[in-house]
Amino acid sequence: MMLKNSLKKAPYNSRLGLEVLPGSNLLNLTDLQRHQLKQSLWSHGVIVVKNQQMTAFELEEFARKTFGDLMFGGNSFSLAPDLSPDIQSQYTAILGNPKGLDQEPPEKIFGARVWHQDKDGVPRIEELDMNALYVVMLYSIKVPEQGENGQPHTTEYLDLIEAYNNLAPSHQKELKQISMYQMSPIYARKNLNWDDVPKKVHPIVSTHKVTGQKGLYLGSWNTAIPLGMEDKPEQAQQYWQDLFETVLKHTPVYSHVWEPGDIIFWDNSQVMHRGTFYDSTQYQRIALRLGVVDCHSGNP
Repeated sequence: MMLKNSLKKAPYNSRLGLEVLPGSNLLNLTDLQRHQLKQSLWSHGVIVVKNQQMTAFELEEFARKTFGDLMFGGNSFSLAPDLSPDIQSQYTAILGNPKGLDQEPPEKIFGARVWHQDKDGVPRIEELDMNALYVVMLYSIKVPEQGENGQPHTTEYLDLIEAYNNLAPSHQKELKQISMYQMSPIYARKNLNWDDVPKKVHPIVSTHKVTGQKGLYLGSWNTAIPLGMEDKPEQAQQYWQDLFETVLKHTPVYSHVWEPGDIIFWDNSQVMHRGTFYDSTQYQRIALRLGVVDCHSGNP
């Protein structure tokens, strides 16, 4: 017997991805609007401001005025003579294929296209703890016409506060007892002594500096080592993968569909993310990424 009115799955209503300051120009915000933007970010984890136009240098200046001077990048981002100076600056990374279509598609498993948090640089700075409010801004200039399987091009986000709340109380209690070494991606390179790797210890269950909410901090599969597994890298990675699969099973994913002019902000104390694929032999993507530590803890 067929049920004519079978139940449909309700759409996922995520707190992530709130659009803020519609119709505004981020280059001309008041102090109050900057404060409102940050409060929205701490409350929602991921926010977006649409219809923006700015250069890489202007993105840097906006970040300084809004969050502070502590950015990651510097000398690693050298200027390319064959690219427009408008999309280059000392602290801004260019993502995509800004020089044109690729001859061959990239490998499907690498870097930003696996789930991770962007705090891997924090262990290198002595005065920062792993709870530092590390914010990433990603500004989309040119968007591929299609992403994977004919779908729109997206970036995916996982709410780690919701993830913690969705775990069984017994699992929450267990995780509260466990801490992990969090380290720079340099650890993934071979032939490094453990003592030479920049690292910090941080509990899996984290308390947000501004909101006080509890959530998970998982880091990345190859940069997070539970205490006691320092000399057992395969066991450590398996522990991380098993925990992450449990989290992913119980927590829906929010996907941001990109449009040109979007600037999306995410708070790495609250979310994990991953990029999705597009055919770079057929489509061009140009996006500017900037990471900055908020030095004012949400205060105006």
